[in-house]
Amino acid sequence: MFKQTSSHPQCEDAPKTDILNFCFTPWMKTAYKERGQSEVAGVKANPRILQYFSASEFWGTDDSGGKNAWCGSFVAWVMKQHGYTPVKAAFRAKSWKAFGKSINAPIQGAIAIKSRNGGGHVGFVMGKDPAGKHLFILGGNQNNEVNITKYSAKVWEAFVVPLNFDLSNSRLPIYNLTAAVVTSEA
Repeated sequence: MFKQTSSHPQCEDAPKTDILNFCFTPWMKTAYKERGQSEVAGVKANPRILQYFSASEFWGTDDSGGKNAWCGSFVAWVMKQHGYTPVKAAFRAKSWKAFGKSINAPIQGAIAIKSRNGGGHVGFVMGKDPAGKHLFILGGNQNNEVNITKYSAKVWEAFVVPLNFDLSNSRLPIYNLTAAVVTSEA
């Protein structure tokens, strides 16, 4: 539920956290609540990450295996919670380029897609730094967990939103809170 105040919408039920000033799309609130979900080394997997796998129709059973990058599965799970059908092969990050509609610039809540050595990476745009040189991405499998990570804005190849997403109140706010520095996406 959004209510209009001044020139930016405010969420009536925004999380009571350090980012109260952010206006979340419904899926961003869901993704934000998943922060801290992390891999379990060895044969015992995190049950929530296995739910992410299921949402993307990925057959993996080991959340910490090198071949089981789960950023796309996380995005699939989040979007399914809000009635959106994930793309085919949603566990593959770059498959998300085919989701919804492409937009020319990042906005909060957009799905961001990039290439990486060995595949791709996908997550949700949270905001930018004051200079606009970095984006903060809320995603899964960022240092083996769901977190907010700082990336160079130049690495992102595509941004997509659901087909029915109204861009008229979109914005890309400054994010100046705690964020991880990416060391692993695999």
